[in-house]
This record gives sequence, structure tokens and C-alpha cells, in this order.
Amino acid sequence: MKILFLAHRLPYPPDKGEKIRAFNILKHLANHHEVHVVCWSDGEPELQATEKLKSLVPNLHVAPFSPQRQRMHMLRGLFSDKPLTVHYFYADTLRKQIDALLQSIAFDALYVYSSNMAEYVLETNIPIRLIDFCDLDSEKFKQYATWNKPPLSWLYRLEGKRLARYEKRVAEKFNHVIFINLGEKHLFDHGHGNGKTSVLSNGVDLHQYFGDALPNGHAIATNDSPALVFTGTMDYLPNIDAAMWFAENVFPKIKSILPGAQFHILGRRPARNIRRLHDPDKAIFVSGYVEDLRDRMQSADVFVAPMRIARGMQTKLLEAMACGVPVVTSPTAAKGIGAWPSRQVLVAETEAEYARQVLHVLFNPRVRDGLRKRAFEFIKQKFDWEKNLQQLDALIQQSPSVLQNCQ
Repeated sequence: MKILFLAHRLPYPPDKGEKIRAFNILKHLANHHEVHVVCWSDGEPELQATEKLKSLVPNLHVAPFSPQRQRMHMLRGLFSDKPLTVHYFYADTLRKQIDALLQSIAFDALYVYSSNMAEYVLETNIPIRLIDFCDLDSEKFKQYATWNKPPLSWLYRLEGKRLARYEKRVAEKFNHVIFINLGEKHLFDHGHGNGKTSVLSNGVDLHQYFGDALPNGHAIATNDSPALVFTGTMDYLPNIDAAMWFAENVFPKIKSILPGAQFHILGRRPARNIRRLHDPDKAIFVSGYVEDLRDRMQSADVFVAPMRIARGMQTKLLEAMACGVPVVTSPTAAKGIGAWPSRQVLVAETEAEYARQVLHVLFNPRVRDGLRKRAFEFIKQKFDWEKNLQQLDALIQQSPSVLQNCQ
């Protein structure tokens, strides 16, 4: 089968949530089909990564992305009815590449990763058309509006409304819409009810971690320097908010009980406010991009993810569990991966609750060991990429008429 795969980012290297998902889906499709990929790429480092990706997908078409040029294009979109994010990822040069492929190759299936890329192929005649919304972006921007002041809140609210209309329109043009978890699917179904939605959960490649057996954890030196870790792309609003809130409001409470505690923030492109948090005297360390997080994660004592602005599935939680690190997070983030509070993760909402839950792990080895073992088994059972991607095989292999009437 010949498949056209569109993505708003180069799906390599798989070192952040959206790229991990895109890469594993692409790898799975490429192992069974002839896949042609068209995507944007941010700058020279990613263009170098295309050579590695070409070993998996020889038919790779990458267009250099200019944020400054696309921001200007996005601003002009204020005077249209389409979402600004759709304008941001749209360019005539990429449209011409896609049109040329459509004219030269008779594709059997189309896989669009992110609603932002749907604009290029809304009127195509490819028989099987799947779109991966991952999360409901319209709801994300509505959340952003509540966490910001005017004029940003006005823009976010406008974008949320435009995206909601656009998502509905896009869904009508595709045979099937894919979401990352049941929460996002149910939210969309409730608003639109088109009956053409499915869940394709994320996964974890356990072979990159401990395989099938989790080793014994290291002893926590509560009187020395227990390490608390947070990871994420650190110019992304939900991650900025989580890290700053924890560093400024929760970590001092933990330090008052455990003076040797350390808080490590790991992740690419730390925003200015995040960089300002770096202060060895306060035991807060901002490390920036780390090529391989596994060693840093596996030596951590607690993984904290105080996500106050969160949608969909937090891949960082899956990676922490695979590394055998006990997790303290928000109820929303726990629900996003289907984890049970006090069983696979500990949950908290207020400053005092987060401090209490972290200290509960640090001072109770049995609690810590129980959490990490149950979480690891949870990952093995629910987040195996090979098992989860069987759902994609079922969608790809069904006839267009079956897909069209799928309930």
C-alpha cells in the first residue's frame, strides 16, 4: 500500500512527546507499506537528522521552516476565519510539493499528523484518509485563555473558537479521526458526534529502558541530596507554568524539611523565566537539552509533573515510569494516562499537597518501591507500541466504505 504521511514537524529524533508519537507511527507504517513523508523542519540541526530518518523512510520530503516568515503569514490570518495555527503551518512552497506528489503517485492511504496539516489535503481523492488530532487543540487554546491576561487571552479564546469549527470541518473530510486517549475522543464525540473516531494510545519502547524486569531502586539519601526531576520542552507554556510554580511555591516547602533536596529541570529551549530559575545556591538546576535522559531519570528519587495546564497524554510520565522513578503529578495528568492515584502515581493539586506527597515518597521506602513496581507493570500492560499500533493496522486495512460508516 502507498501511503502519504504529512507532519507539521520532522518526526526525528524521537526526543519529545509529539515526535515520539509521530516517529513510532511512521516506523510502524514504513515496516509494512511504501510511505512518502512530507514535513516541516526547524533549522539546520533537524535537517541533519533527515539523513538518519531516510534510512527508515527513503521517500522523505523536508521543507525548511522559517518561524519569522510563518509568523507574518499567521498575523495576516487574523482577517480570515481559519485558525492562526493553520496559517502558521501553511506555505505555498509546501503545497506545491504535496500537489506534485499527488499528481505523480496514486496513493492508497493518507495519514495526516496534526490538524494543522489538514489544509493541504482537504480536497484530495485518496481512498483511505486518516487524521491524527492527538489532542483537541481547540480545548488547549481555551485553557490558555483562562491562564493569561488580555490581549493574549483574547487571542487564545479566538483561536479556540476557530479551531473548534475547523476541527469539525476537517473531521467531515476524513474517513477517521484518531485521538491519543479516551478523554479527548469523548470530548470531541460529545461536541460533534460523527461516529468516526478512535483511540491510538502512545507507547514506550521498554527495550530502551529495563526490558521486562525492573531492577531494585537505589536507596534514598534523605539526609543528603534527594533529586527531584521535571522534564519537557521548556518553551512550551504548560511546562513553563509547571516548572515555575513548583520551583517557586512547592520546592521551598520541601527544602525546609530536607535542606539537601535538589530540583532539576531538564529540557530543550528553556524560556527566559526558566533560565532565571537556575540557582545552585537554592539547589535549582536548569540543564537545557539532554540528548539521553535515561541516566538522569534513573538516578532521580522523585519525578514531579505539576501540570496545571494539561491536555491529552503526558509522555514524560510514561518515560519516568519506564525509568523506575516514582511520580507525583496532577489529577488531570494522571487521568490522561489512565493511572490510578496512590497505585501507579501519587496526585496533588495544592502546594502543600505536592510537598506532602513528595516527602511521603522520600521518607517511605515501601511506598516508593510499591509505586515504581506497579507503575512499571502498568506501562508494560498498557503502553506497548506494538500492541497499540494494531489499532492503526485495523484502520488502514479496512475498506473506505467500512471506514465511512464506522461507529
